[in-house]
Amino acid sequence: KEIKKFWEEIENDQVAENPVHRLPTISPKNLEKKREAHLIVAALIATVAFAAAITVPGGLQSEKGSEQGTALLIDEAAFKAFVVTNAMAFIFSVCVLTIHFGFQDNILFKLRLWRVSIIYETPPAFGLLASATVAMVIAFSTGSYVVLKPSHELVIVSYLICPAFFSVMWPILSNKVSVDNI
Repeated sequence: KEIKKFWEEIENDQVAENPVHRLPTISPKNLEKKREAHLIVAALIATVAFAAAITVPGGLQSEKGSEQGTALLIDEAAFKAFVVTNAMAFIFSVCVLTIHFGFQDNILFKLRLWRVSIIYETPPAFGLLASATVAMVIAFSTGSYVVLKPSHELVIVSYLICPAFFSVMWPILSNKVSVDNI
């Protein structure tokens, strides 16, 4: 009887006296556009993070010896933060690429584990992409800070990059609730 009652409430768009909010229908064409945008952004973040890891801020030791090729700023806390957040940005963006390309890979698609609808892969990819973007902003800020440290005026600017980013993006992202916006 209770199940029948709940079913009737669902049919009447109410559950426990609260209206049911239906998820908007998402067209396959719209999902494909979002998927393509995710791929482009993820590839750009991966490329930038890879390039930043290769061209280390502050340069490398050029003198011959056991220290040759190591980063000059390796002992700086901001440099360590740069390395970690840059690696996170790279890994998160590569995860997004793997999710989207794993979906299309014929070998993996035959495995039961990978039979996932693109509807189910889009939100995790969006979350990873958002995390990659945040990590990239932090990496940029810490990399700028460690290189510009001798100039006090420029250090202040590089130090304020992250708070400025979050103060601008927080109101925008906090209003993003709809699946259509992902």
